[in-house]
Amino acid sequence: LEYPEILHVDAAKVNFNPILLKKYIGVILPSLTSDGDDEQHGSSTVCDITALQALSRRVHYGKFVAESKYRADPESYKRLVDADDADGVMELLTNDAVEKMVLKRARLKAATYGREPLLTAAIQMEAGTSETTSVVAAAAASAVVSAMEAMNGEHQQGKIDPLVMESIYRDIIIPLTKDIEVAYLFRRCGRDPPKEYSPDRMSNDMKIFPKNEMEA
Repeated sequence: LEYPEILHVDAAKVNFNPILLKKYIGVILPSLTSDGDDEQHGSSTVCDITALQALSRRVHYGKFVAESKYRADPESYKRLVDADDADGVMELLTNDAVEKMVLKRARLKAATYGREPLLTAAIQMEAGTSETTSVVAAAAASAVVSAMEAMNGEHQQGKIDPLVMESIYRDIIIPLTKDIEVAYLFRRCGRDPPKEYSPDRMSNDMKIFPKNEMEA
């Protein structure tokens, strides 16, 4: 199969894996893991590679998002890039409503990840109802309860703290994706991106709350 070329020819020059790796090692891992050594080094390495590949795909999808936004309003982006107005480009591409929705979804998914179904709270089924139906109903009830807890800011022990996951998206994944969009749009308009949009840094470098603060 042959697919049409969607991105600009300079899209390959927009590669933010260096700063992604730095943030993964320095911020994301310490926020999601406990101190110590479980001696599962091989398995941990495989998981790290899988996670980094997924994160890289996620943030670099920003190039496709940026291309779509550029095609929707090429004159405005060209004008801002020609004026070397990176802040203006960032403001134009930002969609606060979508970002809030992404954060809410990340928090809810983290709240329900790895939770045991509330089998003891399963709805009493009529005679003849299959066990599978009961389990599905219990799992659905568990998801609803977890979602309500997450939305109300309640802390129930799970595999991942929803607030930590939300902060990772808010302070790393979303800003890094937007940095990639800005860098791509400058390339798209025939100019090099400003130094603050280099692949070894984040333009708005923030650190998520340390895990001990999140638990306080």
